[in-house]
Amino acid sequence: MPKWFKRVLPLVVAVGALAGCATPNAGVEIQGEVWYKERIALPQDAMLTVELKDVSLMDAPAIVLAQIERSDVSTPAPFHFLINRDQFESGHTYAIGAKITLNDKLLFINTQAYNIDLGSSEPMSVLVQKVGR
Repeated sequence: MPKWFKRVLPLVVAVGALAGCATPNAGVEIQGEVWYKERIALPQDAMLTVELKDVSLMDAPAIVLAQIERSDVSTPAPFHFLINRDQFESGHTYAIGAKITLNDKLLFINTQAYNIDLGSSEPMSVLVQKVGR
């Protein structure tokens, strides 16, 4: 074995070990769109709120991990979250919740669960339904 190789070998091993510790997929990307069936335009000051929630506990309010709010809502309205993987606990259930409000009055909300599959990168399609008067 050449003399220079004996000097370089520990460095190569150290770099390889450190590279093994790196987590290139440290983030979880959750994306999709919120839509409603009604063929109506909403007022410009209508507000869309999309939440990423931990819904693991049945008898407790969901814990909101991240939230996006935007005005000038159209259908479909895209959303995108990029969350560190360490924010998710093993065995917990996570879901997307969405609502549209106007002057703090609820207009649309999702009526079914949209659970998140942390192993999937497929976009989600979240239907919000009009709230009865």
